[in-house]
Amino acid sequence: MMQITSRLPASGKPAYLGMWTWLTQRVSAILLLILLPWHWVNPYSRPVRFAVLLVVIVHAMAGIRVMLTDFGLAERWHRSLVWILTACGLVIFLYFWFWHA
Repeated sequence: MMQITSRLPASGKPAYLGMWTWLTQRVSAILLLILLPWHWVNPYSRPVRFAVLLVVIVHAMAGIRVMLTDFGLAERWHRSLVWILTACGLVIFLYFWFWHA
């Protein structure tokens, strides 16, 4: 009989944060498929522009995380990377929303 074992990262902690960022990127991709045509129809709607900007930045930050981990970023940096990219995404969002709106 096959035994199912849980595989933990080297740190010994479950990688839930990585799972949530992966899921966030997939959900943001689906939202982009909905929002971009909506933005094309309503290009001057402020709520649509807000949603598109937010979802594009979330999707981009998650993509950067995937690229850096694929290039071999040490596992001990993964959790910090998520929070650094979240902070960078927030700064980028605020910059474009308040100074280029």
